[in-house]
Amino acid sequence: MSSEQILKELVAKSLGELERAILATPDGVLVAASNPSDIDDIVAALGAAVVAGVGDAFKQYFSTGVKDVLVELEDRRVVLMRDLGGTVLCLISKPRPNVGLIYYLLDKYADKVRASAGR
Repeated sequence: MSSEQILKELVAKSLGELERAILATPDGVLVAASNPSDIDDIVAALGAAVVAGVGDAFKQYFSTGVKDVLVELEDRRVVLMRDLGGTVLCLISKPRPNVGLIYYLLDKYADKVRASAGR
């Protein structure tokens, strides 16, 4: 199964909680998107930069890395970013999402996404 197919399935299984899922390289290059649009390149770059920046800061001060970064936008959507090792997965929700469901799906699909990216 391709990365795009897995991301589409992830969004479909979210019961309307997720708008899109985007997979990026650690340096911010778009790898795959659940439903491609013009914003995917920007989200890929921002997601990778946020995960790297937060991860570096916590490694410096707490001697441990960061697994997930959750950002709440002003319109109450959330962007959940997970470092998958060789890739960064960014999930963008609808306003006021069920964050527990999103984390459940993220945990369920992380290995599938990692394997599909071949990293």
